[in-house]
Amino acid sequence: MNPKRSLRYKLIVGFVTIALPLVCLLLYSNYMASNSVREQAAESNRSMIALYSNQIQTALAIETNYLYDLASNDVDILSLGKLEGSSSDYTLTKVRILHSLDRYNRFDSSVDTQFAYSVAHRDFIPTQIPGENYDEMLQIRQCLERRLKDAQPGSPYFTQWKATSCGDTYGLMRIVDSGSGVYLGAWVRLDHLMVPLELIQLGREGFAAFASAEGRLLTGTAANKGLTGSSVIDSAAPYQRMTGKEDTYIVVSHPVASTDVELAAFIPEQGMLQNLSRFREFISWIPIFVVVLLSLYLLYLNQIIIRPVNELLKGMRTLKRGDWEFRLTGSPSKEFHLVNESFNDMVQQIQTLQIHVYEEQIRTHKAELKHLQLQINPHFLLNSINVVYNLAQIKNYSVIQAMCLNLVKYFRFATKTGQPFVALAEEMEHMDSYLRIQQLRFPGRITFRIEMEGNVGEFPIPPLVVQPFIENAVKHGFDFMDEPFHIEIRARLEEGGCRIRIADNGSGFPEEVLAELQSGSYFMRNDDLHLGMRNSYHRLHLLYGSGAGLSFGNGRDSGAWVELEIPAENKEQVEWLTSRSG
Repeated sequence: MNPKRSLRYKLIVGFVTIALPLVCLLLYSNYMASNSVREQAAESNRSMIALYSNQIQTALAIETNYLYDLASNDVDILSLGKLEGSSSDYTLTKVRILHSLDRYNRFDSSVDTQFAYSVAHRDFIPTQIPGENYDEMLQIRQCLERRLKDAQPGSPYFTQWKATSCGDTYGLMRIVDSGSGVYLGAWVRLDHLMVPLELIQLGREGFAAFASAEGRLLTGTAANKGLTGSSVIDSAAPYQRMTGKEDTYIVVSHPVASTDVELAAFIPEQGMLQNLSRFREFISWIPIFVVVLLSLYLLYLNQIIIRPVNELLKGMRTLKRGDWEFRLTGSPSKEFHLVNESFNDMVQQIQTLQIHVYEEQIRTHKAELKHLQLQINPHFLLNSINVVYNLAQIKNYSVIQAMCLNLVKYFRFATKTGQPFVALAEEMEHMDSYLRIQQLRFPGRITFRIEMEGNVGEFPIPPLVVQPFIENAVKHGFDFMDEPFHIEIRARLEEGGCRIRIADNGSGFPEEVLAELQSGSYFMRNDDLHLGMRNSYHRLHLLYGSGAGLSFGNGRDSGAWVELEIPAENKEQVEWLTSRSG
């Protein structure tokens, strides 16, 4: 049986149908609450990041304006590119430029260093470069000088503050072309721009960082939190979630105008959702609670409903197998106890009724078989007397003697029809007598052969069950034939029974008659035509039921054939064999 049709399966599906939407609703509520908190925190921090980005942009714009003003109005800048590099005027002009830049850098500038660069003399004139040690300062100086030497008109350094990597140090660099062969510029470390932002409250584990235009992290404490350069910042997204070593961060970012970097804030998610921790913990226990509740619910239903129903189904299957002694026991449920008592009473009544019906069927069965067998004897007797009458008319007394001898053999066998079964060899001997009678009646027009394989002659069959088919073949098969009419009867043992095949070379069955024979409708007629064949059909089905087979067909060129399949599993056959061997 399909398990999906069981009561247990339907109860489980019903419970899950109710519980699952509730669990999904709670999980969805938790998800929406968490998202709401994230969005509010992201919006608040995005405003703060945008404000500080604008402050950075303002400071850099002031620095840019100073460089442009110096490049346009400072006499030393305008004349430096025209002086000889070895002259004292060139040296004095450099000193004045350096003092001017250094004075502004100390008191008014928000960058780390400012510088001038003579393109013609490849002379780099910087203010003091801050660094933790001499090597770092030297590395930054060489890096800036190299960028100035490689700078070409149209370079991004001339249009915006561009992120520059000097070893492990990132900074923003800007160059202004004076138009007189001198570049002015400034450089500021990114981590120095981060100092005020580190003081802003981003949570206990929160931090800020700069990222390139491609979203790659440049500075900040990202590496210490387990975030690497592979973490890409998407400035177009309202917020992002990034996973570190110890926490998951909500990331908001804002581009810094006039630069190719953006400022990002990393807010720890755990701190934001700490007020939802109890609710989330409760949600996490709900699936476990549902599984436990479902198990207890199924155990309870199994005790009061499923087990009694299974016992009832077991009883029905047992009765279906034919065991009418089975009875159901009591049930803790009042309703099922009443059902069990009614079931037991019903089984008792059916068992009693079945015994009476079975006994009545046996009596009816035997009476019907006896009636069918008695119908065959008068039927063939009339045909036989008609044959003798025809022979007497032609006064062929020798043939009449042979006819009478075969008739004696025939009716000696016919006296055994009171027996339920005869050996197949006896039935074939009876057919031999019948066909010899037909040969005497139609000299030279009928031939036959009877063939039995192995020990099939001992197989028990109902008496006179084969004769009607041979008689029908002789009567209808060889009209208007130029050659002798031939009948072959073959019998052989098969697994579970015996197969008897009767074939002739006559005219065969008409198509409409053959169709009725094959469908079985032919044997449902109530007229007197082919009474013997109908008797054989009904006797086989009364004795063997669906175990017996009767097949009809026409030969490829001519003739017809009939096959009888008689099983060897009939109880009366076994009793007959036992009495015969005894």
